[in-house]
Amino acid sequence: MKKNLLIWQVLTLVVLAIPSVYLGYVWAELPAQVPSHFGTNGQVNGYTSRQNLWLFTLALPLGTALLLTLLPHFDPKRRLDGSNVNFQKLRLAVVGLLSGIACYSVYLGLHPNAASATGIAVLVGVFFVFLGNYLTTVQPNYFVGIRTPWTLESPSVWARTHRAGGILFCIAGLLIVGLALVLPPTWTPRMMLALIIGTALFSYGYSYAAFRQEQQQRKTV
Repeated sequence: MKKNLLIWQVLTLVVLAIPSVYLGYVWAELPAQVPSHFGTNGQVNGYTSRQNLWLFTLALPLGTALLLTLLPHFDPKRRLDGSNVNFQKLRLAVVGLLSGIACYSVYLGLHPNAASATGIAVLVGVFFVFLGNYLTTVQPNYFVGIRTPWTLESPSVWARTHRAGGILFCIAGLLIVGLALVLPPTWTPRMMLALIIGTALFSYGYSYAAFRQEQQQRKTV
């Protein structure tokens, strides 16, 4: 196993374990019922038994990590390279996002009055930055990336869309983090939703425009 791959895998395991260690450490202090659902204003509007937190802190990040580990083996053309460092970074980012949300949920179990959309928005924004960085390098495949009918049809459209989309994802992530720290918490969910939908729509539309441009160039040749 390459040393650089081992580093990212160890980091993933550490991030994977943090929520469960944190939950075990504060278990005796948690109330019987803990927050489980939040409204658009970031405030708690649903509760669950604290035993269910183990599913959230362990099962969800672990299951996601295993899925991402196995995913490249299901790619019929083997274009999704699980031994690639960038893919290892993506797996770390996804597991980090889920582990961060899990830790935040445990924290809110101890401090329910501290509920706010700001914490979640910062986690999502940082994830978008990592995701955007990965998208600029990902090769055509059936599972990960901006998979539209036009990017899957043309490798050059895939490359163009992922370069532009990756940059936009990074910018959107930085905006989410920055705005979440300065906007009133009640505005944060709408801001985050608008940036996420806007980024997705742009990437989808850009792939179509790039495909149409490629088709026109072929006709003129």
